[in-house]
Amino acid sequence: MYSTKLKNNRYIVRCIRMAENTKVVRFIIDTGAQYSCANYSLIDDTMKEEDCYGCDTKIIRGVIEGDSVRLYKYRLKQFTIGNINMGEQDIWVTFDRRVTDTVLGMDILKQIIMITNPYNQQVYFCKDSDDYNSGFELLTI
Repeated sequence: MYSTKLKNNRYIVRCIRMAENTKVVRFIIDTGAQYSCANYSLIDDTMKEEDCYGCDTKIIRGVIEGDSVRLYKYRLKQFTIGNINMGEQDIWVTFDRRVTDTVLGMDILKQIIMITNPYNQQVYFCKDSDDYNSGFELLTI
């Protein structure tokens, strides 16, 4: 199990991403985002846009002041949320310098158990039901 606290009205998680090298990246949890995305420099700073021309592409409109942004699907060798290893994952990267937020969207979040607690302003992540059952206890009165 992994948890993080609400800060400045955002839940930020530290994730380890493994592409050509290993790096810790801070992602904003966004349950309203369909896709996890980041600026290419946070994923692989040696990547060039030409390297992605054969990849799946999406153009998402209205991201920055109504403008559209081009995203490329990029396969990570490993992605870890806190201490939860998610294995290989796809993330969407952009070369648009206006994109500064690194978003953890529902494409990855739907693969884990996520519990928010409004009383202590924390969100908890569990890999599976065993992880959940060992971390939480259902209280009955």
